[in-house]
Amino acid sequence: MSEIDLNLLRVFDTLFELGNVTKAGARLGLTQSAVSHALGRLRQSVGDPLFVRAPGGLQPTARAIEIAPGVRVGLAQLRTALSPSAFDPGTADRRFTIAAGSYFCTLFIPALLARARQTAPNVSFRIQPLGGDLLVDLDEGAIDLALGAFTKIPRRLRLEALFQEELVWIAAAGNPLAGRRLSHTDLTGQPRVLIAAGKSFEALRLLTSEGGLERRTIVDTHDPTNGTTDEPPASVYDAMTALAVVGCTDCIALVPKRFAQQDGERHGVVILDAPDSGDGIGLTTLWHSKFEEDAGVRWLRETISALVK
Repeated sequence: MSEIDLNLLRVFDTLFELGNVTKAGARLGLTQSAVSHALGRLRQSVGDPLFVRAPGGLQPTARAIEIAPGVRVGLAQLRTALSPSAFDPGTADRRFTIAAGSYFCTLFIPALLARARQTAPNVSFRIQPLGGDLLVDLDEGAIDLALGAFTKIPRRLRLEALFQEELVWIAAAGNPLAGRRLSHTDLTGQPRVLIAAGKSFEALRLLTSEGGLERRTIVDTHDPTNGTTDEPPASVYDAMTALAVVGCTDCIALVPKRFAQQDGERHGVVILDAPDSGDGIGLTTLWHSKFEEDAGVRWLRETISALVK
């Protein structure tokens, strides 16, 4: 017997069940002609007519009746083997790799690990920073999930919105700006701590291209309307550093609100009653389409989504 196309076995199984070429075609999404052609190829491969015409439809031959149970079991086993494996967090022994910046590592990763220790005790995590090789790591499966402010993505990736983060102005609790309603004029000329990602200091919400993947980062620009052309007192790479610097200086900074709410008091920092700082930044989850049906990655996405709500 020659090698058989698995699609022919699907046609055989459906014909055996329904006994009608038209009905089998409708179930399989094939034309009547395509089903007849497939049956002809299968007859040639098996060396048996398999079905004969009879009143009311097709009747299986003795050979068809003999092989039908094995074909059905084999197709079912293939579907099971190729379907997403089940993931039981209570018993799963698996390691997930997540790429995330200091924002998520400070505010949400600890809560994720705490939840996992309770519900998935044998699951472990590797947390690594977002880097220029992120797209390559996603393509190669080295990263299961990335957390950040991603915007434009290649078609092969998947993106899910988590929430919109508000940006707020902060100052030390003893700063004269604290405790009163401020205008844009009040902020003009104030010494600022700038937050920049990598080597770029050019835009408030910078788009950094990483091989076709664009990520928004929180970056405070040297605004020409700020009333000074002097170099800012400090430029730092993350909001955590900005909080610490603002808490012990006369500088102000624009930071994510959740950062300021969680750690501001510890650093002696307050949120200023300042004008709206725009629409904020949309935080997202990013993963590769090849993990779309991965039950473990789905559990991870759902757990993170529940934690940030």
